[in-house]
Amino acid sequence: WLASLSYVAADNSRWSDPSLYQATRRSVDEASTLPGTVYHDKEFAQLEEERVFRSSWVAAAELCDVSKPGDVMPVNVGGASLLLANDGGTVRAFHNVCRHRGAKLVEEPCSKRRTILCPYHRWGYALDGRLIATPSFDDTADGRRIPEHIRQKFCTSHVKDFDKSRNGLFPVRTDSALGLIFVNVNGEAPPLSEWLGDLLPSLSEYESSFGVGTPGLVPYKRKQYDVPANWKLLVENYLEYYHLPAVHPELCNVSGVDEHRRHQGRGMYMCFATEPLSRGGTPIDPGRIPPFPTLRPRHQRMAYHVALFPNTFFSLYPDSLFRVILSPHGAGRTVEQATFLSHRAAFDAPGGEAVLEDMFQFWDLINTQDIDIVKNVHQGTSTPLYTGGRFSFRFEETLHRFQNMVIDKMLVHEPTRYRIPDGDVDYHDLLAAPDPLLPAAASG
Repeated sequence: WLASLSYVAADNSRWSDPSLYQATRRSVDEASTLPGTVYHDKEFAQLEEERVFRSSWVAAAELCDVSKPGDVMPVNVGGASLLLANDGGTVRAFHNVCRHRGAKLVEEPCSKRRTILCPYHRWGYALDGRLIATPSFDDTADGRRIPEHIRQKFCTSHVKDFDKSRNGLFPVRTDSALGLIFVNVNGEAPPLSEWLGDLLPSLSEYESSFGVGTPGLVPYKRKQYDVPANWKLLVENYLEYYHLPAVHPELCNVSGVDEHRRHQGRGMYMCFATEPLSRGGTPIDPGRIPPFPTLRPRHQRMAYHVALFPNTFFSLYPDSLFRVILSPHGAGRTVEQATFLSHRAAFDAPGGEAVLEDMFQFWDLINTQDIDIVKNVHQGTSTPLYTGGRFSFRFEETLHRFQNMVIDKMLVHEPTRYRIPDGDVDYHDLLAAPDPLLPAAASG
């Protein structure tokens, strides 16, 4: 029954009208962007919590955040307070609420926990969600009998229809991939492997570095950014390289506009690549630290830029990863959790940590530049006259793909709600193409 919960009763919402999105539904060379009101309207933001975030596979945390048995971490997804718990190596997710009187169970990340204890009446839950302790509620709490001299005062022999096995924490569907923990609050999304689609096999060479079930990437540094702008604008900004010369001239020295190309397969993601990377004297030039050990020569000279619908994007270079997880807080505020990760060999290399610090500072500069321009766009889109603009078909097909995913989710009564879009028709041919910098016999 949890999957059927609806927090926003808005079947009669104007945002459920397909005609509002007709201009964006056209092919990219004819389409216009969503109107500016979708970044500011409070009702639209409320509907997104239920229709976009609770119905999707949402990246809730880095796998390394809950990597050890006993790690417990609160997260917020689509307005729902959840908790992640590492139960003997298996990461589980639950609604962050006590079954007794509804108190919030976990406020801050913690470790070495064997139980989750309610701060209100001390009801206790195992890390697999089972209710195991109800102090002074029944006479076998915690496996111990209530002392004889107070048993009568707390006698519950008259209590009927109470079964601990039916009062555990409310579970939330969870899975992991790409070094991330994903949750699907309403339980209705397709399997995560189908959701991510062609992305997983295309990044198979990185798999051991990402970690499968256990984290392989090592976080070097994290930073939280509090952004006075709508979450969609941050994703859309990441999705195109049209703005690089104006906003990121430094980045063009390693990831030039002319070296970008689409890399789009089937799945709920958007991806493009830089091939080859340049060595223009930037802190993130390839070769400053050892590359991921499983990469073939071609991947040691290229980068992937990936956005996972709805709330995560990352730049994957041959030796490191800068990733951002977005958490919307209403229409006009988004909290970014950014993590810069690499692999152990990079930390252990001579001067490795100093290089990693240079790289992090560079990514911090790039992300701050993005935030500044997105704040500008957020202010501009509040103008009532802005009802959308034409997509640049060369650079913004990724935005068109993303905005149509949002539309699919907002139209809850349409059969496209759980549609997974196809990739480019030449995607698999592109994967099989030889390395352009190597002789044909040496490609691979």
